Amino acid sequence: MEIPKELTTQNNMFSHYAVAFGKYGDNVTIYPTAKIIKPEVIKISDNSVIDDFTFIYGGKGITIGRNVHIASFVSITGGGELVMEDYSVLACGARILTGTDTYHGGKRMNSTLPLTQRNVVRGKVYIGKDAFVGTNVVVHPNVTIGEGAIIGSNSLVLKDIDPWTINVGSPCKRIGQRPKIQEKI
Repeated sequence: MEIPKELTTQNNMFSHYAVAFGKYGDNVTIYPTAKIIKPEVIKISDNSVIDDFTFIYGGKGITIGRNVHIASFVSITGGGELVMEDYSVLACGARILTGTDTYHGGKRMNSTLPLTQRNVVRGKVYIGKDAFVGTNVVVHPNVTIGEGAIIGSNSLVLKDIDPWTINVGSPCKRIGQRPKIQEKI
């Protein structure tokens, strides 16, 4: 039996996820030990790569642009929404929290309890075109990382990040500017 083109990766390997995705582009690579829950709410575009040992929970929906790289040991969780624009990167061990328990409201912070006993905040994380989220960065819900922004390793992102800036720390702070990508015409 010949595997349809739309169900193969750049290595000509069958992807069992392709059947279940909301959208599955050409030349997508998803390595075998990536764990993906709710793929039906995930749209992944051409030439994107999801490495081994990643955990992705689709939540309310995930949109992955063209030429996006999600490196090993990345975790995308929380039940909210994520948008990653073209050419964006999540480096090894980055954590994207689209939802999390909060201590506000005098409720417990324990995922074994029903939602009525917890105060869960869910939202959208937006990662702009050409943005780079470094190794072991943690991004909280309701954050926009602007186009071309860089987040340095081990940073904690609690607020929006301006485009074409370099940011580090816990909490994350701007330390510089980076040049815009020069598109070839």
